[in-house]
Amino acid sequence: MSENDEHILIRIRAGDEECFIQLVDTYKKKIIALCYSYTKDSHEAEDLSQEVFISFYKNIDNFRGDCSISTYIYKIAVRKCLDFKKKRSMKSMLIEVFKDKGKSEELDDKIFIRQCIDELPKDIKVPVILFYYVGLNQKEIGKVLNITQKAVEGRIYRGKQKLKDKLLKGGNIVCSKSQII
Repeated sequence: MSENDEHILIRIRAGDEECFIQLVDTYKKKIIALCYSYTKDSHEAEDLSQEVFISFYKNIDNFRGDCSISTYIYKIAVRKCLDFKKKRSMKSMLIEVFKDKGKSEELDDKIFIRQCIDELPKDIKVPVILFYYVGLNQKEIGKVLNITQKAVEGRIYRGKQKLKDKLLKGGNIVCSKSQII
């Protein structure tokens, strides 16, 4: 944990609301993006991100400083998102997508790619989302998921391979090879 993180923790633990608001402002967009990648709904993503920061604030005294504040916030966000996914099945999400698009319209490429990502196994999907949607590097992802950087690299590689296979399957190319992650 950096000196800056220690300073931030001291201030927030002392009740400095302005410091907490600055922390939220710093990470809000990335956390909402992460949550959106799970919810596919901007309102749900905002609600989940608020839960992330509330959980961080309520549990700040339990934070031991084993990692950076950002890593800790991402860990909370991933847990909240996984909990959200447990409550909501893939079937209900697809029904919402079709309802919004209309039955006669085809899903556009972006939604199809997101569906393909949703279908990845959890151990592969989470690193892919954190890398491509949130913008974390492999080292940061390793800290968030408590795995080695090499394991992160392997999972991202396997995720890319699975996505390519799905997107290029049967000659039904949704986009060119260069557009696939």
